[in-house]
Amino acid sequence: MKDLKNNRKKILVLILIFIIILCVLLKIAQAKDLNFQEDLIFFKLFGIGNIQEQENSQEENLNKKNTYEVKVEKGKSSYEKIDLLQSIDMKTLVNEKIAPGTKGSFYVYLTSNEDMNYKMEIVDKNESPKNFKFEISEKQGKIEKNVIKKVEINWEWPYELSSKENVQDTKDGKNINEYEFEICTIGK
Repeated sequence: MKDLKNNRKKILVLILIFIIILCVLLKIAQAKDLNFQEDLIFFKLFGIGNIQEQENSQEENLNKKNTYEVKVEKGKSSYEKIDLLQSIDMKTLVNEKIAPGTKGSFYVYLTSNEDMNYKMEIVDKNESPKNFKFEISEKQGKIEKNVIKKVEINWEWPYELSSKENVQDTKDGKNINEYEFEICTIGK
């Protein structure tokens, strides 16, 4: 009978200690401004955290590397040379090279000292791979005075669309290191 009472006391003490530890962890988490509704307390506190947040943070760091700023002036063209290796989606990288099957994106931040329209286009400096594709989120539009406009540009080199294109991709793959292009932004 005495052992049963001692066991109950031990269990109550353990529960009490657990509650105290939990309260302390909650206080620490509140001080760190953690969101408990989305994540488990212990994962957040010990840095295991939300994998999506970690991926978003890595993507934000990548996006800082692959951004370009262009000041647009009425009646003038601005050219910005782009480094594809800085913009590649690392999940598609092939032997640390741009090759068929790779893709990526970069951002151009447009600014102007006056309201105006603009137009953007890709200007190849030499021959681009035949299957290489660019997509500009807003090829043309309006820039407001002293307001930064973010334009996303995605690129992709699809992998082996046909046997004829596979031969072309192989040929283009040998010359990809020489491929250069610029983004041309025209103020109107």
